[in-house]
This record gives sequence, structure tokens and C-alpha cells, in this order.
Amino acid sequence: MILCIETSGAIGSAALSGPEGQCVELCMATAGNAHAEQIPVMAARLMDIAMAEGSRIEAVAVNKGPGSYTGLRIGTSLAKGICFGLGVPLIACDGLQLMARKAASAGLLGDYYICMMDARRNEVFYAIYSSSFEVLEPLGSKILSEDVWGDYAGKKVVFCGNAVEKLKTLIPTFADYPAMECEPDASWLCPDAYGQLKQQKLADLAYFEPDYGKAFYTGTLSK
Repeated sequence: MILCIETSGAIGSAALSGPEGQCVELCMATAGNAHAEQIPVMAARLMDIAMAEGSRIEAVAVNKGPGSYTGLRIGTSLAKGICFGLGVPLIACDGLQLMARKAASAGLLGDYYICMMDARRNEVFYAIYSSSFEVLEPLGSKILSEDVWGDYAGKKVVFCGNAVEKLKTLIPTFADYPAMECEPDASWLCPDAYGQLKQQKLADLAYFEPDYGKAFYTGTLSK
């Protein structure tokens, strides 16, 4: 089994991926932004469940971002700690690509998937994927304004993520485009984590860092 950890958004979660990549158990946090308190408890519970069923944790998967800086740090640190403790590999899942896959599985089919995470104010972290989920534009950030993504106007585009409502308010051109307002939960990682483990697409346990979308900045207080 693969232990999957999701901490990119406000509500954290953990899941167990079964032998074919299906989610066999999902635990959701009961409060927002409680990753440090609740995710380790959920992970321990799921590892106990796997042991009780006579299975073992073969790998740990984590959403590599973008998303909450603090949340991603907590999820990555926990995942690495479990990997070191159990001697198993780490798998890093592309959170934005997971959104595109989820939208397609829900029947929202497009030639392009523009997936976004809210970066506060009018900014979003985003990436763009093809209908086969190949990366067309890698992870970056944009300020939403009327001229953003003008090249995609009139095309078969699906928008995904927790910034969809903000996008449609700020860019009326895309108001009627198909969209899925969402944040991933750990069950979304299960099939991707299974596929990566099968293909041995493993993260570097020592040096892996999440994709925050842009460099974290702490201002200097003026005297």
C-alpha cells in the first residue's frame, strides 16, 4: 500500500492507495489549517490499518504543490520522516495535474486544462495541461486581469482549482467556460502515486522540496 498525504490546501487529508491504485481508506481533517495537529494522527491511523490487514507501506506520496507554504512544509516533512523511518521511497505528485485529471474523470473534457491555486488578492499559481495531461505551461504565477490567457479565448478550455470563482469575476471572457472549483484531497493522489511507483518515478528523498509557485519571502521589519 501507498500512504498519500495532502496538505496543499486548508483541509488536510491522508489516504491509503491499494494494489491497483484505488483509494481504500481516506481520512479528512475536521478543521481547517490544522495540518500539524491532525495529519500525523491520520497517517499513524492509516499505517495501523495497513498493518492490521497484513499489508505494508511500500511508499509515501505527497502533493508537491503549489499551495499553502506552511501546509506543504508540514506535509513534506512528515512524508520524509515516515520514508526514512520505514526505509521506503518518496513519491511527489503534481497537485495541479491531479485537478486536470479529476475534471476529465468528472466529464469536463477539454483540449486545454488551466489549473489554479489561489495565491491571495488577484494572483494565482497555475499550470496548463493538454487533453493528455502533458505540461504545456509549467508552474508559474499570474495576476488575473482581462488580458490574461487571451490566446485561449474561444478554445475548448476547462478551468480547475480553488480560484475559479475569482477568475470568472475578474475575467468576464471566461465566465461561461466549463470549470471545477476544487481543492485536492489525498484520494486524488492514489492512482498517480501507484503509477509512479510502478514506473519507479521516485523523488530524491534527501533533496526534495515542494513547488511553492514562487520563492517564499519574509519582509524585513523597518526600525
